[in-house]
Amino acid sequence: MRDNQHGITLVELLGVLAILSIILLLIGSAHIFGQKQLVYQTDEVNQQNDVRLVVSQLTTDFRSTTADKYIEDAEGYHLGSHVYKFNESSVFRNGEKLSDNIARFELAPIKDDADVLVGVDIVIESLLGGQGSQTTVETAIYFRK
Repeated sequence: MRDNQHGITLVELLGVLAILSIILLLIGSAHIFGQKQLVYQTDEVNQQNDVRLVVSQLTTDFRSTTADKYIEDAEGYHLGSHVYKFNESSVFRNGEKLSDNIARFELAPIKDDADVLVGVDIVIESLLGGQGSQTTVETAIYFRK
């Protein structure tokens, strides 16, 4: 062989291709994992936002009314001039949909020793997400006197 020949051998080329293939496989795996995490976390945040929106609106309405203006009947839960209704997976406020990803929506009255309504226990649970996650909020709100 002459000393001035330049180039690479087939063995060197195959070695470089093998190393590059491993690097690309690792980068691709990390990218796919990142995409799955993004979808999972976005779904979880959306569930939390739906539950928080309903709880926030309920809290606002409870704080602006008194116990004598809270009525629970077949139409739904009446809080002063606002009516909440849970139908299948949707929560409605005055006929407008607040959220459509709710699995459980319960308001249970809290009474004192004299059997007088003083507040409401609230349980709101989101539907199961794509990864089987679920957001639940349980709280108690007491009426102002």
